[in-house]
Amino acid sequence: MKGLIISVLRPALVAMSLFCCSAGSVDAQTAATGGSAPPIMVYADQGWSESDRDTFYTTSQGSALMPYAWFKALRRLDIDEPFGGDRLQRYGYLPNEHPKKNLGDLPIGFVVNGNLTSGDLGMSCAACHTGQIEYAQKGVNYALRLDGAPAKTDFQAFLTDLTDASRATLAQPDRFLAFAKSVLGARYSATKANQLRIDFGAWVKEFNDSIRMYLPASPWGPGRLDAFGMIFNRVAGHDLGVADNFKIADAPVRYPFLWNASRQDHTQWNGSVPNGLYIQALGRNTGEVLGVFATFKPRLAGPYIPPIPPLVLYGKNSVDFTGLQALEEKIVKLRPPPWPAAIFGFDETLAKRGEQLFGERCKACHADDSPSADVIDAWQTPVKPVGTDPKMAQNAERSANPGILLGAVVPKPPFDVTLDHNAKAHDVLAVAVVGILINQSIFEVSPLHQGAMRRAFNLDAAKVLPGQELDPKKVNQIMEFVNKYLAGLFGQPPADSEGAAYESRALHGIWAAAPYLHNGSVPNLWELLTPAKERKSTFMVGSRTFDPQRVGYDTEQSPFSAAKFVTDPANANGNGNAGHEYGTDLVPDDRWAIIEYLKGL
Repeated sequence: MKGLIISVLRPALVAMSLFCCSAGSVDAQTAATGGSAPPIMVYADQGWSESDRDTFYTTSQGSALMPYAWFKALRRLDIDEPFGGDRLQRYGYLPNEHPKKNLGDLPIGFVVNGNLTSGDLGMSCAACHTGQIEYAQKGVNYALRLDGAPAKTDFQAFLTDLTDASRATLAQPDRFLAFAKSVLGARYSATKANQLRIDFGAWVKEFNDSIRMYLPASPWGPGRLDAFGMIFNRVAGHDLGVADNFKIADAPVRYPFLWNASRQDHTQWNGSVPNGLYIQALGRNTGEVLGVFATFKPRLAGPYIPPIPPLVLYGKNSVDFTGLQALEEKIVKLRPPPWPAAIFGFDETLAKRGEQLFGERCKACHADDSPSADVIDAWQTPVKPVGTDPKMAQNAERSANPGILLGAVVPKPPFDVTLDHNAKAHDVLAVAVVGILINQSIFEVSPLHQGAMRRAFNLDAAKVLPGQELDPKKVNQIMEFVNKYLAGLFGQPPADSEGAAYESRALHGIWAAAPYLHNGSVPNLWELLTPAKERKSTFMVGSRTFDPQRVGYDTEQSPFSAAKFVTDPANANGNGNAGHEYGTDLVPDDRWAIIEYLKGL
């Protein structure tokens, strides 16, 4: 808190340092915000140095959306400007004012793998997990950066517009000519332009064909995406080349917060990822980067002859393990953002009363003092059905044709289940991810290869095997370690009762994570503590203007044109706002007390 208070009390110095360092980017941001000056930036004290933050913002995971030179040359359809000219702020992405390396003027979480001439544009977790609240004091606008907080981005609009702009570029001769001249520069010739048309056309067809098969007609809206739907479609549909595996990704969830993520023994909204070790984080994040356009092309080393499992080669992928490990080590250091009491105030007496009520009504699910039975130094993360919308949990159990992975062993005890023609999609994903990790482990057997997998193994061994170090030359030992700690990957753990179950995380920093419930269907903490039938049926999403009383964001206006969230009290379409009725029977004064306690938790 001390660091935050100092920043707020010295805005002039903060403003001077920011604008002196980023004078070249202020005009672009001012233009993107309709001519108004950008707010003065302050940062919550979350235990990160400026170097830590820069690493999180700019480190590649191995995502390869499209060649950066193509993206740079692409132009918008609505106005005659570069597609990325506003650093994608129209979709809610945040400008990176202090990159330590040349990223081509990209927003936070967008990176170039390689150089700007021949490298690929990709995304990292920072694009979706960097938040910001905005407020005014004495006529001056400020922005408080919240690292690891849910982003207010419209990912579906970005994907849709990127597809439309690419298709128009390919179809319209004048537009393509300008595109080709920009991409090729001094190397331009009719021959090279024709080859570019062939290469670009192949990408447009592949990207458009897959996108149109799974983006829903009813948009996800700002701050949400169907993460599992994206990952399943990319791996089971696109990467395995099985068109029938594409399904509409119609169960969007809000982006979770990242602080304390490494402390949970399970993660993902449905608790489907064993967690708490670095090797488990590599598994989780390998699945994530496969969903955001990493390349992955497994192939058979020979014919599949049952009952012997197929020999699949998993090495042809773009996953950046060094980047994934570096990012996870930063997340381990990340602390919850302290409530900005210097800005919004804090009632300690009310919070004290709220602490008692929280203990009586909420702590049975949302505790942080119950040690995990599975992982040393981790917190137990209950996975409970609480009557909320079941669509995400239901969709996570969908089936898929495993393609060339048919007959592969599913990585869960007793390791005697193989993928059949109607396998669970999460088992197909688990086979792919564990296969990629074991392939990387074998690659790192060389004593000269000091890779991220070896680092993850040894950091974990220090925790679970004190005094021992894994020998990377012993491939069987590495495989046993991977199989043990990634057993059951992506399969939902058993809940304590029937119904669609979701994780009940510890709530440190929960004030910075609105909207609430797994699908973002409740706008603020006040409504979360009111009976479901009294919650708003519609509200606007995407605003960064903070409501410190109800603890959420402005629901009356939004910078996005399509930002009306329509809830479903029947919990039938993925937007249900029913359930989680804990504390809703309290009188208003008691609810306010719990909210005050949660602010400072």
